[in-house]
Amino acid sequence: MMDKTDQAIERSKKTVQDTTNVGTETAALKAQTEQMNQVVNELDSIPFSIKKASQLVKELGTQVATDRCIMALLFLIVIGVIAIIIVKLVNPNNKDIRDIPGLAPRAMTQELLWSASKKFLKGSSNGL
Repeated sequence: MMDKTDQAIERSKKTVQDTTNVGTETAALKAQTEQMNQVVNELDSIPFSIKKASQLVKELGTQVATDRCIMALLFLIVIGVIAIIIVKLVNPNNKDIRDIPGLAPRAMTQELLWSASKKFLKGSSNGL
């Protein structure tokens, strides 16, 4: 009878141990299930993130194109101003292009040259 009781106790201990092991495995499975649910939720949010990133890339592309257009226009303006300055320096009597304020002294017209030569001649004749 004692042997049977000892065997029953050993079976009970083994059953308790097996139940503990199953409980531990069940807890681990529950944690893994929660992790899987989190992964699924994150996977559901990926298409939204990709769509938002695509919109941002398109906006950046538009801004870059706009910036390049503005830079091209500014470049053309600078080239135009440089061309006008060069033409005015090469041919200061060109009446098709207005004088650029502050660039160079105003080109002498015929009247200014005539009056300047008269003053020079008067000054040199007085000194003789």
